Amino acid sequence: MSGKKKDKIFSIFDHVIKIVYEDKYILIINKPAGLVVHPGSGNINGTLMDILSLKKKYLINIPRSGIVHRLDKNTTGLMIIAKNIFTYFKLVNLIKYRNIIREYDAFVIGNVVSGGTVSIPISRNKKKRVCMMSNKNGKPSITHFKIIQKFHASTHVRLKLETGRTHQIRVHMLHIKHPILGDPVYKLGCSFPKNITKCAYQMNLLDRQALHASHIKFLHPITNILVDCYIPLPKDMIYLMNYL
Repeated sequence: MSGKKKDKIFSIFDHVIKIVYEDKYILIINKPAGLVVHPGSGNINGTLMDILSLKKKYLINIPRSGIVHRLDKNTTGLMIIAKNIFTYFKLVNLIKYRNIIREYDAFVIGNVVSGGTVSIPISRNKKKRVCMMSNKNGKPSITHFKIIQKFHASTHVRLKLETGRTHQIRVHMLHIKHPILGDPVYKLGCSFPKNITKCAYQMNLLDRQALHASHIKFLHPITNILVDCYIPLPKDMIYLMNYL
C-alpha cells in the first residue's frame, strides 16, 4: 500500500472509528457495527456523516461529508472518504465505472457447493419500502462469490461486488437459498443454523448479519498509485467461528 498508513482512532456518539489509510486526498476507515452512514428516517443524528463533519470539519463543504459509498448499519468494514470535492467526484466515477474492487467476507447458512456468480436484478420491495428484493424488472446486479471455509451447517464465503445496489449481497445470498447468518431481514425462517440457534441466543454470539467489508483496491484518482487495503474479520465474527 502506498501513502501513509495510519492507526488513528477517533470516537464520538459512542462509536469508535479506526483510520486504516490516509493521505492528502482520501481517508479509509473501518466502520463499526451499529453505525448508520447517512441520516434518514429514524436516524436523524449520530450517523457517520455527523461524526465526520464534527471530527473532520473540512468535510462539511463536500457532498455527504466525503462519503462516496455506503455500508448497512450493521455491516462492518472499509469505507472510502474523499477529503476534497475534486477527489470526491473522481472517486464517484471510479465506483460508477466499476474501477474499485470491493470484497466482503460473510458467513452464510447452509453448505455452499461451489463458488459462482449471482446475476439477478434488484428493486425496492413494494410492500416494505425499506427493503429490497430480487426482481427481473429491477436494476442489473452482479455478485461473485467463492468458498473460504466450510462448517457443519454454514459456509464462510468471500464476495466481490460488480455492481453496488442497496442490500445487494444480502438479497443475492437469500435468492440462492444461502442467507447471511444472523440477518434479521433477509432470511429463510431462523437466521441461525439449527445446530447453533440456541447457543446463539443464549450467549449473544452475534446480534447482526455476519457481513464484513474486508478489502478495497483501486488506483488512486489523484496520484495514480495503487491503494490496497485489507482488514481482518471483526471480533464478533471471529468469536462466532468457534461455534460454527
